[in-house]
Amino acid sequence: MAGGGPFQARLRYVSTGAASLLAVALVLFLAGGPSGSSSLAVAKSEQLDAVPRTSSLEEEDDLDIPLKVNYGALSPEEKEYLADPAKYAEEHPEEALKFHLKRKAERQAALREEYKKEREEMLERLSETNRARNVIIAILATIVIITVLIDMAAGFVRESCGEFSKPVVDILFMELAILGCIALLVFMSVKTGIPEEISTQIFGTPSELVEMFDTAHVLMFLIVVLFVGMTALILWRFASFCEDWEGYELTAIEAVKQGKSLKDIQSLTFGSPPRPLPEEIKNYCTMRHNFLNPAMRVSRHALDSSFRFSDYLRDCTTHTFKEIVEVEPETWGVVMVLIIIARVYMMIPHEDVKLAVFAGLGVVLLGVMIVTRNKLLEIYMTLMRPNDADSEDNLPYYQQRHAEIRRASRGESKEKTWFDKLCNGDREPNAHQALFWGGASGPKLVLHIIRTCTFLASVYFSLFVFRFGGDLTRGIHTMVLMVIAVICPAIMMYHYVPQVIKLYILTTSIEMMRNKHIIHEVEHKIRRHRRMFVHRLVHTLKGYARRILKADRERVSRDIETARMQKIKETFDMFEVDCPSRPGTRYIPAHEVENFFMQVGLQMDAHEMSDLVQELGDGLDGILFEPTVDFLGGFSSSQLTDQMIDAVFVDIDRDNKNPHKKFDNEITEDEFCAKLSQINAFFGTKGHNGGAEQLIDWLDWAVITHKINVASKTEEIDGSDGPEAHVTRVFTPQTFRALLKHGSNV
Repeated sequence: MAGGGPFQARLRYVSTGAASLLAVALVLFLAGGPSGSSSLAVAKSEQLDAVPRTSSLEEEDDLDIPLKVNYGALSPEEKEYLADPAKYAEEHPEEALKFHLKRKAERQAALREEYKKEREEMLERLSETNRARNVIIAILATIVIITVLIDMAAGFVRESCGEFSKPVVDILFMELAILGCIALLVFMSVKTGIPEEISTQIFGTPSELVEMFDTAHVLMFLIVVLFVGMTALILWRFASFCEDWEGYELTAIEAVKQGKSLKDIQSLTFGSPPRPLPEEIKNYCTMRHNFLNPAMRVSRHALDSSFRFSDYLRDCTTHTFKEIVEVEPETWGVVMVLIIIARVYMMIPHEDVKLAVFAGLGVVLLGVMIVTRNKLLEIYMTLMRPNDADSEDNLPYYQQRHAEIRRASRGESKEKTWFDKLCNGDREPNAHQALFWGGASGPKLVLHIIRTCTFLASVYFSLFVFRFGGDLTRGIHTMVLMVIAVICPAIMMYHYVPQVIKLYILTTSIEMMRNKHIIHEVEHKIRRHRRMFVHRLVHTLKGYARRILKADRERVSRDIETARMQKIKETFDMFEVDCPSRPGTRYIPAHEVENFFMQVGLQMDAHEMSDLVQELGDGLDGILFEPTVDFLGGFSSSQLTDQMIDAVFVDIDRDNKNPHKKFDNEITEDEFCAKLSQINAFFGTKGHNGGAEQLIDWLDWAVITHKINVASKTEEIDGSDGPEAHVTRVFTPQTFRALLKHGSNV
C-alpha cells in the first residue's frame, strides 16, 4: 500500500514511458547528423566531420611513414650487418636473424608510439566536432533509458515477490551490485594504463591483457547471472512445496481435532473408496506432533496448539535460501583450487578430450548431489522412525540408538580422527548432530556442499558457453559429448538440488535443531494476527447483536472525550482528504491507510490491509471516518456482553435450515461460520490466510487453550469423491458464551 495507489502507479509508469520516448527521439535527432553553426571558432574542427568513419591500421602501415627509430648504440657486428645484410646473413645466419628481429621489434615499438600519438591528437581534434558531441549526448541518453528500465524492472520484482522470497531477492540484488563495483574497478584499472604496460611486457601488445580482463569480467557476470537465475528457479519450485505443507498442516489439525493419536494417523484414510494417506503426509503429521510436544531432552518449551508448523518451515526455507545465495569464502576457496587444476586442463592438446574431461566434471557434480541426497534421506527416515515398543523411556529412536552407542563405547579408548577433530574439536556431538557427516559441523558441511555445487553449476554452464559454444559444427561425436556435458548438471539442478534443499530444511529444523529465533518470530506473528482477527470478530459480532436487539447503533461522537478516541480522531485528521467521488465525505486514500494504522499503533500485513479497505471503505479506494473510528473503538471498548452473546446464539439457532433443529438449544461450528460469512464477507474468504481459515484457527485455539468442553458430532457431506464423514463441534449456550468470553481475551 505504501507504494502508492493505482492512479499514482499508472501516472508514474505513463510519465516514465513519455520520458523514455522523448529520450529516444533526442537520440535519433542528435545521431542524424551535425547541426549548423555559425561560429568561426569551430569551423576548422567541423571540417573533420567529413573524415571517413572507418579506417584501419593496415592502411596506415602501407603508407611510407617516416619514423624516428632510436636503435641505440650500434655494435661493430651490427654495423657490419647494416653495411651488407645479405653477405652477413650468409656468413652469420643466426646473428643476422637476431639483428633483424631486434630492429623489427624496435621499429614496431616506434610505430605503436607514433600511432598512439596520432590517435590522441585525432581524438582531441575529433572531440571538438559536432559528431562527437552528438554521440556523447546519445550515449548519455541511452544510459538514462537503460537505467530507468532496469529500475522499473527491479521495482516490479520487489513488489511482485512476497515475504517468502523478498529477503532472497534483496541478497541477489546485492550480489549484482557487487558485480557493478567489480566492473568499476576493472574500468578504473584499465584507465590507469598499468594493464597496457603489463600487457606490453608480457605479450608485446598493449591490448591483449585488457581484452583478457574484459573477457574475465563478462564471464564472472554471466556466472553470477546464471547463479541468480538458477536460485530463482529453485525458489519458484519451493513455492509449491510450501503450498503442500499448508495442505498437510490442515490435515494434521483436523486429525488433532478428532483426537487422533500418532498411531491412529498412520491408519487414516481419505476419499471413496477409502485410500491410505500418502507417507509424506503421515511423516509431516509425525514431525508436527513431535515439534509441538517435544521430548524433555529435545526442548523444555512445548508450543501452543495453534502454532503453524507450515509457517515455521516456510520461514526456515527463506532463511536457508538466504544462506545459500550468500557465497562464502570457502566456496571461493574451492573455485581457486579448481582454477589451479584448470591450468593442467589447458595442457590437454585434443579438443574432444578436453570436452570429455569437462563433461566428467558435470558427472562428478551430479554424483556428489546424489550422495548428499541419499545421506539426508537416511537422516530423515531415522528422525521419523518411532521408538521401540519395548522401550521404557519416552525418547525418540535416534536418541535411543545414540545412547546405546555411547554406552557400548564407554570401555573403548578410540582416538579421534583428524576429520573429527577438525569438525568437532573437543566437544561431543549430540544425538541429532551425530547423524550427519562431521558431527557438530555436519549441517554447515551439507549446506556448504549445496551452495558450492549450485555455484559450480553456474560456473560450469558459463564456461561451457564460452569455451565450447562454437564447437557444434565440428561433428556428431562432438555434439554427443556436448549433450552429455549439459544433461548431467541440468538433471542435478532441476531434480536433485530442490530435493536436497528440502531434506536439508526438514532435517535441520526439527528435533534437537529447532531454530528458536524463527519459532519466536512465528509465535509473535501468530499473536499479532490473532489480536487483529479477534478485534474484527468482536466488531462484527457487536454490530450483529445490536441489530438483533434493535438497539441504536453506537456511533462515536465527534466530541468524544476519551483520550484514546481523541487520538484516533486527531490521527485521522492528519491523513484525511476530500473524497473525489463523494464530496464532503471524510476519507483516507488507500495509499495512506497503512501509515494511518501504524500511527494509531496497529501493524498488519498487506492482505489484512486490503480486507480492511474493502470493509471500512464502502466500495471506495480508501477508508471512511465513521466506520473506521467505530472499528478502532472496539480496541479499547468493553468486550461482548452476555446479552449480546445470547442474542447471537438464539438468532443463529433460529436460522437453522432444518426445521427439526430450530431452537434445539445448540449450534454447530459450521452454522456459526456460515452466519459470520453472511454478515461479513471477510469471514468467508477461502485460501491461505483467508478469513475462513483464520476463523477455524481461532476456534481451535480458543477451545484447546481455554479447555472449553464442547461435544462433537459426525455429519455426512458431499465431497469431491462422494459422501464423506465430517466432524463438527457443537456449542451450547454455556460453551458458546465461554468461547466468546475467553476467546476474545487476547
